[in-house]
Amino acid sequence: MSHPHKSMLDEFQYAINHFAPTLPPEVKTEAQVIHDKLEADETVDEGALKKAFYSIGRKEYPHRHAYEELTHTGAEALMKQMVIDHVDETVRGFIKPLLNEGVSLEELVASEIFESKLDAKQRYQVEDGIMVAKSKLADKLKAHVGAQATQYEELVGKWTAQANEIEKAINDLEVFSQGGEENQQAEIKSKVARFREGFLVTEPDPSLEEVKKEIEYWRETFAQEE
Repeated sequence: MSHPHKSMLDEFQYAINHFAPTLPPEVKTEAQVIHDKLEADETVDEGALKKAFYSIGRKEYPHRHAYEELTHTGAEALMKQMVIDHVDETVRGFIKPLLNEGVSLEELVASEIFESKLDAKQRYQVEDGIMVAKSKLADKLKAHVGAQATQYEELVGKWTAQANEIEKAINDLEVFSQGGEENQQAEIKSKVARFREGFLVTEPDPSLEEVKKEIEYWRETFAQEE
């Protein structure tokens, strides 16, 4: 008999397998331990699963965003050079002018010209080069080597502050559920639950702008009713 929440646990395992490579290893280990315990307990309810996913998602959020921002900004040039060095001369002659003109690695591999001008083996060289580059960059960051490591730590701080601000806004929204009519309270509580679920490691991130808009809506609604 399969676990009653197998699909949720499968999503959790997928997330664990695809964590940002710079996530502290102790967080990934903690996530795997939690997953395995939940998988072994067929009596666990959905609420407990979401609570566990939230605890890991809250820790994973700043590292994922910091890594993504770094690889798209400060470390982009470094990664491009790593990929250029990784491929053979023919492929290098094709991709280097494009990358030097400002095309990103993601744009390159998603382009029609990438599919039409390179054969499968040549495309694999580029895709493998990107994976190797990301791995090398992650090793540097984890070893706190180079300017990128300092920038990464600053970005972790930035995204931790962002997560804290989102959480505070959600808490501020929840205060409105203490007023109004019963159906209004239920609607606000539902919104709060949805926003909090954005921090679940298996769900899309919560949006600070959306939470603030919701706060403003209810502030105006209750002000008009006074």
